[in-house]
Amino acid sequence: MSGRESAVETRLSSILARGRVETGFSALSPEDAVERLLRPVLLAEGFSADAADGALEGIRNREGAGSTSFGAVALPHARVPRLGRIVGALGVNGEGVYASGPQGIRVVLAFASPASATVEHLQFLAQVARLLRQEETVADLLEATDGAALVSAIRRRER
Repeated sequence: MSGRESAVETRLSSILARGRVETGFSALSPEDAVERLLRPVLLAEGFSADAADGALEGIRNREGAGSTSFGAVALPHARVPRLGRIVGALGVNGEGVYASGPQGIRVVLAFASPASATVEHLQFLAQVARLLRQEETVADLLEATDGAALVSAIRRRER
């Protein structure tokens, strides 16, 4: 069937509008950032504390296999069983996000995709990488003063 819409939303602004966004975000480490950004989103999706622990462990394992950061941006992510949609959280800090860990990271987008949504996961990852590799997009995010401004900046840059 041609022209079929994806069953799973892959537009970053839509995902973040239902997720968590934070300016002035700081974390002790990459692991702490993922925990603080994504745990509340997973719990809001109906995950139990144990299921959220499992999902976050999957992201830590994925990052352990190879960092998903470039320039000032980190994209910790994984595919997670029992998740019905892509969920995400964005933390931004012009002074740097991590107290210890990789220096120079100013933007962290942590996300999880349904384990069954391979195509949508890859589409989302490609879209996010294209968007956040643009210096203008990162500059817009660093200038945002609140969560609504972050989502607006992304919406303006999406095509």
